[in-house]
Formats: sequence, C-alpha cells, structure tokens
Amino acid sequence: MKEEHISFSFGENWKNFLGQVDEDDIQRAKKDILDWLGPDAVKGKRVIDIGSGSGIHSFIFYSMGAKELISFDYDINSVEATKRMWERAGKPDNWKVMQGSALDVNFIKSLGEFDVVYSWGVLHHTGEMWKAIENSCLTINAQGTYWISIYKKGPRYEADLSLKRRYNKASALGKRMMVSRNILRRMIRLLRKGKNPFKWNKKVGRGMHVYNDIIDWYGGLPYEVASKEEIVQFCSPKGLSLEMAHEAGEGGCSVYLFKKK
Repeated sequence: MKEEHISFSFGENWKNFLGQVDEDDIQRAKKDILDWLGPDAVKGKRVIDIGSGSGIHSFIFYSMGAKELISFDYDINSVEATKRMWERAGKPDNWKVMQGSALDVNFIKSLGEFDVVYSWGVLHHTGEMWKAIENSCLTINAQGTYWISIYKKGPRYEADLSLKRRYNKASALGKRMMVSRNILRRMIRLLRKGKNPFKWNKKVGRGMHVYNDIIDWYGGLPYEVASKEEIVQFCSPKGLSLEMAHEAGEGGCSVYLFKKK
C-alpha cells in the first residue's frame, strides 16, 4: 500500500478511554471473551494479545488465569495504556507488555507459540494486512485457538478510506468538527425516536464507549478489508478450522474464531 499521511494515534485514544473505564466496562468486555472462548479457555494457558490497545482485554485474560501472557503493540501510547492495566493487576511477572510490530517476522518468531492468539481490530491497520495475518499465524501452537477481527469488505470501501484520509489530513479544529457532526447526527436520530439525545455516548460491546469508537473509526489508517471467504481461504491451508464467526455490516469488524487441527 502507498505511504499514508497518519496524524492519529490509537494509543492516545485508548489512554483517553482508560480514564473513563469502570468495573462495568471490564465486566462487559469479559462477557464478550466468555461468550466466544468459554470460562476455562485461558486458564493455565499461554496467551498473546497482538495489538493490545487499551490493555483491557489483556487484563481480563490475566484475571481469567492465563499461565503466561504477552501483550504488544506498535503504538507506544498503546503500550503505555496496556502498562496501566498491567499496573492495575499488580505488575505480575507472568504478564509481559512489549512494543513490537506484527509485520516484524523475527520479533514474532522470538515470542514462541501460544495456546490462545488474540488480535481484535488490529491487523487491518498495519498497512500489510495479509502479511500481518501470516505472521500472527506463526504464534499458534499445534492445538491453539486463533481469534481475530477484521473489517468487512464491501462496496463502500473507497469512500470510507477517503473519509479516513480526510480526517488524518485535517487540522485539530477540522477533526473536532467531523466528530461533532457525527455526534450531532446520532443525537438527531435519538430525538426522532423519542429518546434522550444526550445519552448518545452509550457503552457498547467489548467494554467500549461510542465516543472512542467514533474517534477510532475516523482516525484508523492504514485501512484494509476482507470478506469472510477470503479470511477462511487464507487460514485453512495453515491447518486452521473456523469454529465461530460473526459477520458485521460493512464498515464494521467481523470476528473469526479458528482452532488449529
């Protein structure tokens, strides 16, 4: 892909998010993990969080009894955000927080293999999505679980990509105006439905908040997409069998749970 002009930091957005996180957010994020993996999926297991972002999901993997946990992110602000959650957990020795890239195959290989490989909404932001997926597959052990989320492909891709590029090129004021217009549209929709328009910033799945999702969506470059068929066709030759999937609407993140056979 061509060089992108990127002025957005996922990590700065995650730091902002952590300033608002409460126990309810953590429990909602934990419910998502339980719904997909079950209650004992990480207990006594080796787990890796590729692109750990806020660190909230790594925190939950640790609290669910992971034997060893590695969290890494390319964005130093995300590394710092994850370290906050590591500190909240008591700075455990069996949870390591690192800076690294999913595109660095030597770094990836140095980490070894894991029972649970988790990368939610990350690999499509590397600029080389298929290489990132290829590298992440190297970390799955012989009977491992591979849980990833990738933006769904659709006809609106070029328009969405243009929007993200416009946001990243905008001034600070321009960015605020784009976000404000998005929020205003949400408020108007609520008002038309007879609901309180000031409750637009609701808590959503995986422990997230609408405001941070808006920022994440506008700023998220690089930006690539894939269909379910493409993901399955890419992963199947690697001995990965699709166990569960949730296909999002276009512009959303589809979720895939594979098992190594």
